[in-house]
Amino acid sequence: MDRNDRTLDKQSIPWVGGNYRGELKNRVPHGWGKLLLPDGTKYEGEWKEGKPYGKGVIVYASGGIYKGEIIDGKRDGYGKYAGPDGKIIDGLWEKGKFIRPVEEPQPSDASPKRQRARAMINIRSLTFIYSSGKGIFDLNFTVGQGEVFGFLGPNGSGKTTTIRNLLGFTKPGQGRCTINGLDCWADNAIIQKHLGYLPGEMAFFDEMSGMQFLNLIGDLRGTRGNSHRNALIERFELDPTGRIRKMSKGMKQKLGIVTAFMHDPAVYILDEPTGGLDPLMQNIFIELILEEKERGKTILMSSHNFEETYRTCDRTGIIREGRLVAVEDMHSLKSSQHKAYLVTLGSRSDLERLRSAGLKIGRISKNTVEVFVSGNYAQFTAALAKCTVLGLDVVTQTLEQAFLKYYGREAIS
Repeated sequence: MDRNDRTLDKQSIPWVGGNYRGELKNRVPHGWGKLLLPDGTKYEGEWKEGKPYGKGVIVYASGGIYKGEIIDGKRDGYGKYAGPDGKIIDGLWEKGKFIRPVEEPQPSDASPKRQRARAMINIRSLTFIYSSGKGIFDLNFTVGQGEVFGFLGPNGSGKTTTIRNLLGFTKPGQGRCTINGLDCWADNAIIQKHLGYLPGEMAFFDEMSGMQFLNLIGDLRGTRGNSHRNALIERFELDPTGRIRKMSKGMKQKLGIVTAFMHDPAVYILDEPTGGLDPLMQNIFIELILEEKERGKTILMSSHNFEETYRTCDRTGIIREGRLVAVEDMHSLKSSQHKAYLVTLGSRSDLERLRSAGLKIGRISKNTVEVFVSGNYAQFTAALAKCTVLGLDVVTQTLEQAFLKYYGREAIS
């Protein structure tokens, strides 16, 4: 239902023996509101058809405080309870009862700095095999809070199968994957409330307008307020008024991005997020990712766009034929990239001077020589100072070239 069609008022009314102040629909609490009961118990949060439903905070008369998810007025989902004695219970609840604690972060294959961050996405020995024998085999990696993790591989390598397991669409044959300590198969309904997912191939209700679709998703999620959504619409220059079936591929991609980001989730799983976007919008998307990273969001991003990976990711996992062949630290990879310089010299004697300077020499064509430099620029510039240099061009090794060593002749496509 379109939020604009609701009759919402902020009023104070008596409710279940106490006093309620907040949004109403059909004269019952619905939306955001506060309730004060006679015994001193307080609730502030989301309501649905007269009952606390969604995210909220309960301050009990006993002094205990619960902050988390609530369904039909009971603690249900992920939440944290601090008792009056100072004891904290953090984890999964069901119908008011505590089920199990949040899983402790596993040792990470990241750098020591990132090992100290909480592992929000945790994949351990994950295996899923199709009847054809293809699939994913014994995958192990983590993504820490505030980390952007790239996930690269050729078509058919297992990227989508991994993502389907993380979303709880398929049950692992072996192993386990968790998001924020919750099992991706058993707790997928809870996980998806706080997950932003952008599929590689999006399916919409084509007869809806873009705004009708966004309102529908917002209502299903119980999203409070539209300011963040509207800011994203403006940022990506999305026109949500037209029917989806008439939208271009790029406009549909923008709609998908807004849908994935508008509820401000803690974790994002993005599959080819910039497909169909023009270069300007790709840059805007990269800026958004860097901002979300700065805010501590966790992002797993499958991509074929090497510029996008280069500019946003902290680490990148390389998958081939269902197996993780490497996890590269992007900062180390960037610093290890060598640069090739094409130097045009004035004479053959200058060429001999360069060759005798101890530099790494590549191709030579007439008076043009290729020189590789990996950081020792003092040696390089000192050698050039002794020569007559007529031209100097730089050819940087691309990130794509750095990754192709994991695929042999097989390009990433």
